[in-house]
Amino acid sequence: MSAAERQRTCAACGGPFAEGEPTDVEVLLDGAVRYVAVHSGHSTFPRKGDGEALTAPGKAA
Repeated sequence: MSAAERQRTCAACGGPFAEGEPTDVEVLLDGAVRYVAVHSGHSTFPRKGDGEALTAPGKAA
């Protein structure tokens, strides 16, 4: 089973994956090494130059 099949939604935008849609996989370090699926072209990492790290809702950076 692929990461996309397990998750069913993009780790970056939360949108659902369409059947057969190509996806990318990223490493997520949250105390353990995990692999998460994202839509092609999406990323859970901040874009270069944004200067802000992504945080969980309700948590300060």
